[in-house]
Amino acid sequence: MLLKDLTKQEINSAEGDGPDGVDTLNISGLTADSRAVEPGFVFAALKGAKVDGAQFIEQAVDAGAAAILIDADRLSDDIRKQAKQVPLIAAQDARRELALMAAAFSGKQPEKMVAVTGTAGKTSVAVFVRQIFEYAGLVSASLGTIGTVTSTGQSYGGLTTPDPVSLHEDLKRLAEDGITHAALEASSHGLDQHRLDGVRLVAAGFTNLGRDHMDYHPTVEDYLQAKLRLFRDLLPDDGVVVVDPETQFADRVLAIAEERGLKTFTTGVFGDDLKVLSVQPEGFSQVLELETAEGVFSVALPLAGDFQVSNALIAAGLAISAGVELQTVLEALTVLRGAPGRIEHVGTRENGALVFVDYAHKPEALENVLTALRPFAAGRLISVLGCGGDRDAGKRPLMGEISARLADVSIVTDDNPRTEDPDKIREEIVAACPAALEIGDRALAIRQAVKMLQEGDVLCVAGKGHETGQIVGTEVLPFSDHEEIQKALAEASAENGDSSVAEADLSEISLDLDEMDLLADEGDELAAAEVLDDDDLLAAVQAGVEELEATLPENPDDERDQEEEDWLALEEDVLGADDLADAELADVESHDPDFGKDGFPNVAEDTPDALEDELLGDLAAIEAEAEAEAEAEAEAEAEEKVEADADAESAPAPEEETNADADAFLADEGLEEVAPKVAEDVSQSTQPDEQDSTEALGGLPASEEPVETAETAAFEGKTEEKPKLKSAIDKPEWTIVPHINLLDPDIKSEYERQMIELPEIDRGPLWLLNDFLEAVDGDVYGDLSDDVTGISIDSRVIQPGEAFFAIKGENFDGHAFAGTAVEAGAAVAVVARDKLAELPEGGRYVAVDDVLQALERLGVAARARSKARIIAVTGSVGKTGTKEALRLCLSKSGITHAPVASFNNHWGVPLTLARMHADTEFGIFEIGMNHRGEITPLVKMVRPHVAIVTTVEPVHLEAFNSVEDIARAKAEIFSGIEKGGVAILNRDNRQYDLLRYLAAVAGVRNIVSFGMRPGAQSIAKKVAANPDCSCLNANILGQEISYKIGAPGAHHVINSLGVLTGVMELGANLAFAGLALAEMSAPKGRGAQTVLDVNGGTALLVDESYNANPASMRAAIELVAGLPVAKNGRRIAVLGDMLELGADSDKLHADLARELERAKIDVVYCVGTHMKVLWDLLPAQTRGAYSETSDKLEKDLLSEVRPNDIVMVKGSLGTCMGPLVDALKKRFPEPAATGKS
Repeated sequence: MLLKDLTKQEINSAEGDGPDGVDTLNISGLTADSRAVEPGFVFAALKGAKVDGAQFIEQAVDAGAAAILIDADRLSDDIRKQAKQVPLIAAQDARRELALMAAAFSGKQPEKMVAVTGTAGKTSVAVFVRQIFEYAGLVSASLGTIGTVTSTGQSYGGLTTPDPVSLHEDLKRLAEDGITHAALEASSHGLDQHRLDGVRLVAAGFTNLGRDHMDYHPTVEDYLQAKLRLFRDLLPDDGVVVVDPETQFADRVLAIAEERGLKTFTTGVFGDDLKVLSVQPEGFSQVLELETAEGVFSVALPLAGDFQVSNALIAAGLAISAGVELQTVLEALTVLRGAPGRIEHVGTRENGALVFVDYAHKPEALENVLTALRPFAAGRLISVLGCGGDRDAGKRPLMGEISARLADVSIVTDDNPRTEDPDKIREEIVAACPAALEIGDRALAIRQAVKMLQEGDVLCVAGKGHETGQIVGTEVLPFSDHEEIQKALAEASAENGDSSVAEADLSEISLDLDEMDLLADEGDELAAAEVLDDDDLLAAVQAGVEELEATLPENPDDERDQEEEDWLALEEDVLGADDLADAELADVESHDPDFGKDGFPNVAEDTPDALEDELLGDLAAIEAEAEAEAEAEAEAEAEEKVEADADAESAPAPEEETNADADAFLADEGLEEVAPKVAEDVSQSTQPDEQDSTEALGGLPASEEPVETAETAAFEGKTEEKPKLKSAIDKPEWTIVPHINLLDPDIKSEYERQMIELPEIDRGPLWLLNDFLEAVDGDVYGDLSDDVTGISIDSRVIQPGEAFFAIKGENFDGHAFAGTAVEAGAAVAVVARDKLAELPEGGRYVAVDDVLQALERLGVAARARSKARIIAVTGSVGKTGTKEALRLCLSKSGITHAPVASFNNHWGVPLTLARMHADTEFGIFEIGMNHRGEITPLVKMVRPHVAIVTTVEPVHLEAFNSVEDIARAKAEIFSGIEKGGVAILNRDNRQYDLLRYLAAVAGVRNIVSFGMRPGAQSIAKKVAANPDCSCLNANILGQEISYKIGAPGAHHVINSLGVLTGVMELGANLAFAGLALAEMSAPKGRGAQTVLDVNGGTALLVDESYNANPASMRAAIELVAGLPVAKNGRRIAVLGDMLELGADSDKLHADLARELERAKIDVVYCVGTHMKVLWDLLPAQTRGAYSETSDKLEKDLLSEVRPNDIVMVKGSLGTCMGPLVDALKKRFPEPAATGKS
């Protein structure tokens, strides 16, 4: 092609050539890469951000370049010298001129082309347009991030907007192959760099604009202006602008259309051409009622989410503008499918576990993906992730933290390491994801992840999506997540003797994550997902994916931070040549440069052992300490037996959870103050203004309402006003102040002075006799004349005037002790009618059909008459400890009622209710369960204003298939919350997202969170951990407070945040509650510390002997690891069997070997047949002694303890580790000056 036919720009003839020579110059090709120059080519010497193409003019000339294209303002004698005899084309904008020349050189393009731009949604819209064209019988293609897709197949790996030469070559090839219609994605980079100039468009669409690519665009306005080029400069005068007027910045697009006189096609609620009259969800589709120029139509769109309605209608407008009939377009909308690489289902294991790939390579995108998939993982959610090299390192710990928080298993592997050390990249991710399995080989990581999939699991392989290459060093190596997953599925199936591999139908199943929005009501989807088959579950996932995360920014993945454009620019950049897209190579995402500097311990191991590890024991450090409370609640049973079965009395066998709470709060008079250094650490720079007036001191006023948060509003749409939660006592109105610093002695003293001393008053009878009889609803026998002073189910401890309920248990019948109770002074015994004849004559009885139901009726009556503010607590662990902490804190603000033990089951809850006085101001109730459906009737009795879920953990799974099932059972507590009430959730817990979701489904409008993780509304800002206490500075729902907890351990820190959040929500005094927490201490058997007098020195005994399970065992080991050891001292662990672990018992015991090694435990003693597995794995230098029973170990242990040692004793109750603790205390009594236990 002649040069004069390619450009209208000025051509500077070289010396010795006349005009005729230039006019007849034939051009054989175009390029901006000097290394690709061939004889007869035009070389475009473009100036990039890092490299200037003018440096390679001489190299291009030597290679045979026929002409040089350069910006006119850069033409100089030096450039002419380099060009030698070669003509120079001086253009006002060389980039734009290159695009126009490429269009002229290629010549052919599809007849009808449309383009779409926007931050999110481009890929979906382009794909939708192509599908509509195909439905209309047109031979079509879509070009963009996922490559070029045509009727002949798909090429994985592409560019949002290719360089102009490649783009026009592709368009020519498509036209020659018979493609008549095409849809293109237009990125801001491509538009700014003129890559689409010369493309002949008939229409252009705009989706949205978010804050993205601020590394390339200095301002949002600059970013917008790049987008607007599509409408201002590239769309021809007869083109059509397609936009939803409701979209932000749509007015700017429409203003350009009006200025240029362009036709417009508007969609959406405020559109004129495809106007949305209504949207009705129907299953996992949406039925749209659309008003058009041809009438009103009903269209069933098989995609969920408001954003997909917008994307589909923009695509429809583009297709109509390209000449497709309206009726055909509307029909095509009913069969649309999402785009590949966006939560794309690529396979299913024979056990039903689902495998997805996703393009997520940024923190917000990864959080979106994992959050979307979480509710649909009946088992575990497994995440495979990595980060690219030569890119923003700040996002690495962010992505690690997200995976650690949202996935049950994290596998950190390589993405595109480029020229960075891949080990270093993984290390930076693992720093925030310490429980991760680290496998550098991406193929091996995928195989391991697929291999470990169990029934109900979901695997997400994130980061590369549709890409078919991996950049290692300066090479692009062939690699496809899709292919590796299929290989892994085949291998896994072969190992299980199943030759079939359930592969995804890529044309049918594809979930889009362009721009996720959260619908206010998600209940139907989750409820359905629990009972759906695989196909329906995939549809449910699609609905959940597209409706989650409205509070997060729109997904920017349609414009990957130049990683999708590297495939062109990499070679130029690495070798220092002219770089067409060099301005985009740096991935400079905004991030906190200080994130992760404190670091997390990197404990991942890239070893064969680690590959076999199912990671059951590897939780994040904070979660591990929180699980220190995961002790079996056999103590609760023992306490209940005091009033129930222990003396062959009346109570039924306990059925509540047996998870002991290792954080019961007791007074600790020995800890009055904290070290000045600690106080200074958490309080400096946050001192309150000096004021003499006590008005400056305060907590949340009794009438103060917590501020609505975006997190809550995301579930609500519009938040229902929360009723004021007031304390019934007369107390001053407290105001929120800058800082309640209870570590400051003066401020602490002032609050103590203000604390109200509750007077000792005669509260009168618990129940007036008539009220009691009315509630119980039975027949009276004998002389009943006294009011009821209390309720009892244990004749051994009954007091005169109390009512005795003869409950029938599994082993004993309370009716056998009813006569004894009456003789002891009981005002009345409530008995069953069919047992009345068996009872001693002359007694005071009320006969009912069912004694337990009568107790329930009395409990309901107690709740009905009460004006107290009620808080209920549930969770896998921590219920009793949280309940006791609430009792301690709330009792400083008013008359407080709580169960005397862990009365959290079907009889314990109504018993606690029945014992609540009418004048109670704060009521605290603990609710447990062993099976699904047990919490619902109990919480309906309690009707709490506030409910706390402490945590959900994999402890005692006998009745459940997964931890998620446990979470769903715990979530029953939301069904009983009073209207306008509050759900308080642990933000650190892995089930947080599911619990929050279920709370919203239950209609709870006020959902708040606590924890250590970013995003918690009550969060610890600084923590100073001491061996015997913790001090922290926290923000509780907007109120800053510094306080001391009188017991050590991160689990106490986290629990205190939930407790103080409950205090705030109940309208009690936060400062008084903070003071109360200083009175806590770890109880006997659950972390109590005792100083032992050992041979003239001292040793420290940590008594964890009450119970054990894998979670609490890990936490106890971690606690010991954090205790300082004096010179020559050792850390000694005395470990007994963890019982009731079922088939996994050996593995769970063996897993402790790694925990002990990490904690640097010096000597280990093992007790029990299960612990023999661990004993056999211990290195010789660590072994102390082994015995099947604890009594035979006593002699060896007592002879081993030396001064400065730390000895921790822990095991299940049935292992009888308590006697070892007693023996240590007896042999080495406490020094006279101490009294820590």
